[in-house]
Amino acid sequence: MKKISERVYYIPNPANIGVVKDGEKSAILIDSGLDDDTGKKVLKLLEENGLVPKAIINTHSHADHCGGNRYIKEKTGAMIYAPEVESAIIQYPSLEPLYLFSGASPLKDLQNKFLMAQPSNVDYVIKKDEKKLRFGEIELGIVPLPGHAPNQIGVEVDEVLFCADSLFSEDVIKRYKIPFYVDIDKTRETLRFLRDSQYKFYVPSHAEPRKSLTELVDANLEAIDGVEKYLLDEFHGRRRTEQVLKDMCDHYQITIKGIQQYYLMNTVAMAYLSSLHGRGKLKVEVSDNALFWDKI
Repeated sequence: MKKISERVYYIPNPANIGVVKDGEKSAILIDSGLDDDTGKKVLKLLEENGLVPKAIINTHSHADHCGGNRYIKEKTGAMIYAPEVESAIIQYPSLEPLYLFSGASPLKDLQNKFLMAQPSNVDYVIKKDEKKLRFGEIELGIVPLPGHAPNQIGVEVDEVLFCADSLFSEDVIKRYKIPFYVDIDKTRETLRFLRDSQYKFYVPSHAEPRKSLTELVDANLEAIDGVEKYLLDEFHGRRRTEQVLKDMCDHYQITIKGIQQYYLMNTVAMAYLSSLHGRGKLKVEVSDNALFWDKI
């Protein structure tokens, strides 16, 4: 556990986990990691520090943020909190591959622990207009951060913001080139909010904690603007979605290595196409039994 303030800590992890002390012996977790193994490690660390989790707040429903829920809840009885929409997927993880596969029964390749966490019951659904959660001696702020997931939230305590997957490190951007978002417009709004925010400390899930997010926000916005510029500059005549995806990956030298990556990248491509269409940059039509996109 890395200390940030007297009662705020984080556990370095592929998806960083927040720990907020509530009194001498209780803690509130912000996310729970990918699976039972992560849950075991978290409980061991808490035990070494004389703490027992009383609650888990999930920022969103992706498996690397809620996959440890079930194990921790079984061992401690911790209450699970999650925002609307995200809570449904946490309780019914099969919804994740279902929507990636256009609502049809998904391929077995999409039914794995990276897309389907172990199901866990959500004890408290955080409403969209809910700004605060009270736990014993402390009050936590709920900060909407949609874009990477439909109703992702951040959690604030003592001017420390755990900002989930609202933005990614420069290394992640360099490695993956096109980070995963489901809504480009909301992602932009979230990033601009973060750039203008004045919290004392930030803990992203996939970047090193820091006092300022300005450079990181700019890097993420630059990556998004770059993808959009490419899509608009390279649109010469109408193209099917599959061709847009292939050309985009070829341009960024991304080699899709399996069915899971294909459908994740397809979702990202659709997010960009939807945003550009909504802003009047692209038109879409059905012709010859196929869906085509073209520049306006």
